[in-house]
Amino acid sequence: MMGATLLTGCMGGNLKPKDTTPVVVPHAEMAPTQEELKAQMSGHGYKIILSPVEYSDDYDKVFANDVYDDISQRLLKSGNIVVDRTLATKLKSELLAAEASGKFRTSGPAVADIAIMTKIASVKYGSTFHEANTWQDKKGKYHKSDAYCRFSSQGQLYVRAYKVPSMELINTYEYEGSSSFSTDTTRSNCPISEAAARGLMTKALNDAIKSGSGETLNDLAPAAYVIERRDNEDASKALFRVTIGKKSGAMEGATVKFYRKKSHITPITNEVRIEKSLLGEGEMIAEGIDGQGAYVYVGDEELINELKIGDIARLDHGKCDVGESEVFGSCVKLPSF
Repeated sequence: MMGATLLTGCMGGNLKPKDTTPVVVPHAEMAPTQEELKAQMSGHGYKIILSPVEYSDDYDKVFANDVYDDISQRLLKSGNIVVDRTLATKLKSELLAAEASGKFRTSGPAVADIAIMTKIASVKYGSTFHEANTWQDKKGKYHKSDAYCRFSSQGQLYVRAYKVPSMELINTYEYEGSSSFSTDTTRSNCPISEAAARGLMTKALNDAIKSGSGETLNDLAPAAYVIERRDNEDASKALFRVTIGKKSGAMEGATVKFYRKKSHITPITNEVRIEKSLLGEGEMIAEGIDGQGAYVYVGDEELINELKIGDIARLDHGKCDVGESEVFGSCVKLPSF
């Protein structure tokens, strides 16, 4: 279950570790043990089998390697390990059989924690011819637009993630993306070379992965923890040390979401279940990022006083990359002032 409590965030800040002092903070009810914390800090995320990309149309085979490489790089940058492609190819038939049987059977030691199956559902392109046009503005001045063709492409991917070896479904995802460009021409049939068309469709699939993979990466993000709080002089702002290091994707400006685990007993069955509640979020600062962790700036006093040692910290993988903002549904790099 997921419940929201303090949905607070921050707008970044200029607070640095040298401007703060450590604060004694109580431990969360389900804080990790020393052994669990050491294991997490020395680990490298999940070990993932990324199965060779499937496709609905034989022509789409030409895009399979690009799709595989793009998803693979995003998994690696988020702190996970991707199993060697050669081994993943050998295991493809076993994984497909496991989807049907509900059990992954392979000899030897466990090869992975998670299996990801990807399929190019569709990728296509089209064109629209626009005739030359002359128009008059409000001041009476005439303008002329040359004839042109607009080419556009749409791509769609289906992605499934499973736990291994149980083949318990983690989630299914649908990635959708698009790409387009225009070129001046008087030829109404809008000719386009095969290379240009292929490049256009490749960009549409790349856009689909970029805009759709955030949810997948969040589901597979290695758990990290709050281990320290440092306040500024009047305790209105704070830095929280979290165990998200460079290998797990720590970088300046990245959003980190904080959660708390609590145990509850189901009244009828007396079974213990674990609920994870979202507390709020903060923003990573540049200073202090290393292989062991990073500092997260929090400027909301309510969230500052709510967070405890041992609360969960997760790097948030949104639609847009760090340094980009979503404007009318698209990711754009905004100039810094």
